[in-house]
Amino acid sequence: MGTKENIEYIRQELTSEEKFLESLIKVEKFYKKYRKKLIGGALLLLIGTVGYIGYELKRDHDLRVSNQAYQQLLRGEGGPEALAILKEKNPPLYRLYLYQTSIEKGDLQGLKEVRDSDDRVLSDLAQYHIGLLERDDKELKSYGNRSDTLLREMALLDTAYLLYLKGSIGEGHSQLEKIGKESPAHPFSLLLRHYGVKQ
Repeated sequence: MGTKENIEYIRQELTSEEKFLESLIKVEKFYKKYRKKLIGGALLLLIGTVGYIGYELKRDHDLRVSNQAYQQLLRGEGGPEALAILKEKNPPLYRLYLYQTSIEKGDLQGLKEVRDSDDRVLSDLAQYHIGLLERDDKELKSYGNRSDTLLREMALLDTAYLLYLKGSIGEGHSQLEKIGKESPAHPFSLLLRHYGVKQ
């Protein structure tokens, strides 16, 4: 290697070291300029991560505790303590349990609590069962006349049956006519309409 090549090699090395030092200085200037924002962002990320992990741990714990309480209630071992835990830790599961047991026991108060909840499906089903348990043809008629209910056709059948029992055959027929031919309840409406109701 000649002197000229050595000088060129040293010059290239110095140029690359200069570029490296220059980029280091730029990074240092950037860091000094935005240090507070970078540290703040890192702290926010750390706090967010810790908060999320904490939330997930609490949610998992509540889920385990509420499932244990639910299992106890299903086995008949829990009592009021398990019911209170279920209500506090897992309100949707509590409403489902309350709905289930209220149907089995014919408990109107429990069904009314479910009906007044924010669970659209259970509230709808509870409303139907309240009308059925109270044998209230007006409640069932109101429920059956709405198009957004889950058990609309069943409510119409039950309304017609209750109206037949009261002797309002014509009004019962008009309720049965609201059941469409494509409905699974249509054959029952035909039977009820054709044969009437025997007490």
